[in-house]
Amino acid sequence: MDISLSQMDLERFGVITAKAALQPDDSVAALAGWCRQQAVRMLIARVPTSAVTLVQQLEQQGAFLTDTLLYYSRRALAPEAALLPDGYRWRLASAADADDVAALAALTFSGYAGHYHADARLDRATADAVYEDWAANSCRNPAVADAVLLIEHDGKLAAFATLKDRGAALLEGVLFGVHPQHQGRRLYQALMQQAQHWGQAHGFSAMTVSTQVVNLAVQKVWCRLGFEPSSSYYTFHQWYGENP
Repeated sequence: MDISLSQMDLERFGVITAKAALQPDDSVAALAGWCRQQAVRMLIARVPTSAVTLVQQLEQQGAFLTDTLLYYSRRALAPEAALLPDGYRWRLASAADADDVAALAALTFSGYAGHYHADARLDRATADAVYEDWAANSCRNPAVADAVLLIEHDGKLAAFATLKDRGAALLEGVLFGVHPQHQGRRLYQALMQQAQHWGQAHGFSAMTVSTQVVNLAVQKVWCRLGFEPSSSYYTFHQWYGENP
């Protein structure tokens, strides 16, 4: 059972939080026991959608569904650099870009229906800030992201993508954002292509990305770029003890 306490969620929401990545043969009783020993108030558990028995056991103990994630993968990366419309240019982010990337993430993820937003016990503004902080830390901390790709227009940030090494030569595209004023110019598709170009140049042989099952627009882009569905997961939340 892969489970640990989340210091960031404690700081964000003010409750002791555990995050668990569960497998079909994991014990729900052992999970609950670990959470009691650690005085956990909120559990965030990710479960393969194929683990129906485990899902039912989680529901029976009070866990509730907060999102469904689909992963797409491409095993052979396209090495070509992406072409950008006139007036746009690429560069890699540095720590000095953290505030600008955070501001764009705050804009693009405002009202985003992630698993934090689906939990009525969590403040929505704080849930929005999760993505802002995540984007900023991706620029500042190599442990969070291995690279952040930027697209600029007239010296201002138009789009970004954060990339993470998942081991075994697998690159994950994690967070993507395109400024509303620059949408409709295929910048998201360009980010996906440039991520492959960067990955191929840095020794990666495959790439994966994920989104919620209802986000059809990006899935269509992935299919056009040669990505295929590879796995799917449910995210559950469970609260222990008295209601906050």
